[in-house]
This record gives sequence, C-alpha cells and structure tokens, in this order.
Amino acid sequence: MNSVFDLENPSIKNGIIAGLAGAAVTLVCYLINPKWALTAASWITTPLFIVMMVLSVKADKEGQDFTSFSDALKPAFLTYVVANLLFTIFYYVLLNFIAPELIEIQKEIALEAIEKMQGFLGEEAAEAAIDQIQGRDFSFGIGTALWTFAWGLIIPGFIVAAIIALIMKDKKPNPDF
Repeated sequence: MNSVFDLENPSIKNGIIAGLAGAAVTLVCYLINPKWALTAASWITTPLFIVMMVLSVKADKEGQDFTSFSDALKPAFLTYVVANLLFTIFYYVLLNFIAPELIEIQKEIALEAIEKMQGFLGEEAAEAAIDQIQGRDFSFGIGTALWTFAWGLIIPGFIVAAIIALIMKDKKPNPDF
C-alpha cells in the first residue's frame, strides 16, 4: 500500500485530477453561463469524483489477494478528501476574487426555487422562506469554506466512499475450500 503523502499514490493522484477537473468544469460552466457554475457544474463534477474514487480502489486492489471493506474505503475516501480540498479552495477563490457576482446569483437561484415551490408551500410559507433568503448572508468566507469542506467530507464524501467500498470489497474467503 502506498504512503498517504506520496504523489505516486493513486488516491492522491486521482484526487488531484478530480479536484482540478472539477474546478475546470466549474470555470467553463461559469464562462458559458454564470448560473451553470452553481447548478450544472455539480452534475458533472459529482460523477467525476465518483469515477476517480472507483479508479483509486481498483488501483489499490491490484496485487492484493483480498480487499476488505476498510481496505476499499481508505483509497476511495482519500481521493474524495483531496478532490474536495482542491475544489473548495478553487470555489473560495472563484466566489471571492474571480466572480463575486455569483454570490448574488446564488441568492436569485434560491428565490427562484421558492417561487417555483410556492404552490406546494402555500403563500405564507413561501413568503417566510423568501424573507429568510433575502436576509441570509450568501458570502463564502474562510469560515464557510472550512465548514463546507468539513461537512462535504461526511455528506456526500464518506457516504459515497462507503458505498463504493461495500460494492468493491472482496467477499471473505471461505477457509473450507
């Protein structure tokens, strides 16, 4: 098994690839239509992260006779941690230095979603939700970035890594055969 800090480690390498590719996809989406950086980009980056997590587990399984759940979980989760860290740093730079107007667009997207759900929510609840959104701070400072990174490690990071590990682990060898 490779060292965690070794750049030859497939999990580190795949995490870097996923994080940089996610940032590139988000930037391209922003250049095409700024709203897409906040919406469509995640529909592309999420499957990309998952593919790279699976590739990390496959690479780690090579040459091993048996891969337990924890053996499969480690490379999948490490890939996600690295990718999520790079992506969060990029997102912080994007929202604070490259395209601060995305913060206001984020608020508009939230308001549009409430307006679309107004029939379901009812007029009073929709108005309360709109008031709440208009009073909310959508800025993406260091604290928010750290919170987003940490929370993302659990949902979806660890959960997806655990599902991948469950699927890719080997069944326990039967000593009777």
